[in-house]
Amino acid sequence: MHVVDLRIENFRGIRSGRVRFGQHTVLVGPNNSGKTTIIEALALLFGRDRMVRMLTEHDFYGGDPQPADRIRLVATVAGFDDDNFANHPDWFRDDRAIPKWWSPDTGQVTAVRPAGDVKLACQIGFQARFDRAELEVETLRYFHDDDAVGDLFVDESPPLVPSRLIRDVGYFLVPASRTWDRVVSFGSELFRRVIASADGQPSESVLAERDRLRRPNQPLESDPHLQPIIARLNAELSGFFRTSPALQLRLTATDSEGLLDAVMPHYATGEGIGVPARRHGSGLLSLQHLLLLLQFGRQRAAAGEGFWMALEEPELHVPPPLQRRLVHRIQALSSQTFVSTHSPMVAAIAHPASVILLRNEGGVLSANPLLPSRLPAAAPNAVRKLFQLNRVDTISALMHDAVLIPEGRLDFEWLRLLVQAVDLGQGWAADESRFSARIGLIPTHDASVVATITALARLHPRLCAVVDGDVAGQGYIDALCQLERGPQIIVQWPDGWAIEDVVGWVLQADAARSMDALNAILPARQADILALTRNLKSEVREAGGLKGDIAVYEAVADTVSVVELCRRRAQELLNGLSDALLGLPSARFTSEPEADVRVKHFRP
Repeated sequence: MHVVDLRIENFRGIRSGRVRFGQHTVLVGPNNSGKTTIIEALALLFGRDRMVRMLTEHDFYGGDPQPADRIRLVATVAGFDDDNFANHPDWFRDDRAIPKWWSPDTGQVTAVRPAGDVKLACQIGFQARFDRAELEVETLRYFHDDDAVGDLFVDESPPLVPSRLIRDVGYFLVPASRTWDRVVSFGSELFRRVIASADGQPSESVLAERDRLRRPNQPLESDPHLQPIIARLNAELSGFFRTSPALQLRLTATDSEGLLDAVMPHYATGEGIGVPARRHGSGLLSLQHLLLLLQFGRQRAAAGEGFWMALEEPELHVPPPLQRRLVHRIQALSSQTFVSTHSPMVAAIAHPASVILLRNEGGVLSANPLLPSRLPAAAPNAVRKLFQLNRVDTISALMHDAVLIPEGRLDFEWLRLLVQAVDLGQGWAADESRFSARIGLIPTHDASVVATITALARLHPRLCAVVDGDVAGQGYIDALCQLERGPQIIVQWPDGWAIEDVVGWVLQADAARSMDALNAILPARQADILALTRNLKSEVREAGGLKGDIAVYEAVADTVSVVELCRRRAQELLNGLSDALLGLPSARFTSEPEADVRVKHFRP
């Protein structure tokens, strides 16, 4: 079985939203987009008690729930062994779930089986209300029948979900905060459950160690330094108690439970002495929980039991070389996985159809797959590169407030380097660069700005484009303005300008210093900024052409970073561009009178 759909109302920062899940789903999005809320909504529906902290008013959307306000979660579960509900009496009967039918193609759930490819499903709901008199949150986890039912806390008595079924589902959560050093010890409930499920209770070893600790070969109280003190204490005790008790110092309570409580994990390298887990780095501490849970998953899978794993932000404690192995490991051992991440690298590991991009606009959650299905055979290379070769950059860009699609790949490289030059050179000034924090850059395939906008339109509400100030650039503007879902803003450089002219304009802020710095590192001396700009636009290497020479581009960016006036001008350019793309006033980027307000022209 697996969750195929989740609806959320009034929970945390989500007023309303819906997410469709595959077998292995990766949730990616900016801060406060709803990743953790989705993971914890699943925990409320399918997790054991205490998996989510006690709910309070802050868990209701808006933080001030009124008597009629409810948190409502509804999950659709499908993937039963067969589609005959009579074969699943634990789930479908009078006091359990109502049989429903889920369409993998449309995602629709119906109570009457329609024609076509549908799967047997049930729906589990969760509701919560805040009792203002008792100042506490009441909750219900139940089998959901009809969206039109009345108030479950007043009018209805829905069938509740038995704890045994929840245990059979096997939803487990590895939270982002994983720092407890004793997770691999008998003080951990999870560790004890793993031991019990594997019939691995080391009873004989524990009893033998208990007996050894009760009668140590070298008891502490016999130490020459302690013995005189112990002897005087025992003499005093004999004066008060007829039984003359004698003090003993032992390392544990010397019963089996005390011994188990005292066990602490150590890790040794080679033949070295084991070091307590708490003395190791956060990466090892973090992985303890996950690796132990994977062992539990292995045992449940071997027993034919369900194992759904939710993993929050694996990038926090696992270095990039191990992230792919980690994600693939949990997918191999789990019947369903949910991974939440800020990392485009982690998201890019998954198949594009499994990556769900989250956005939260005023409490309304949108959840769109990076690709709804496989790319058609006729998809152009420009589109294929977005979702395959350049998937990391594409996902990263889509997590920003606005997405800028340049005219071609070299435009992307130049803008990326200018952003880097400004970011590396700025301090703590109030007018610091805002571009990299708000604007995502797409590595557009050359001459494919229209195809790129079309391919990404469903994934982000604020796509923007920047084009050259030539005939081709005007052609792109005309085509973009005709799209049903075109860009929000189109920026055009001045007449005859390309991105290289913009770079030259930045360098002109301090032409003398920038040329001195560049001529000290470039392979061929440049006469002036105009000559450099001309060569940057030329591909004729025999005539000094530098177009596409990334080493030269990086040298120019380094110069912009260290020459103060150039860096300030680049920052002014990027801040003005950022404002224009976000729909804010910008003196450097304005529309022509009585022209399309979406088209902004750069004013150097």
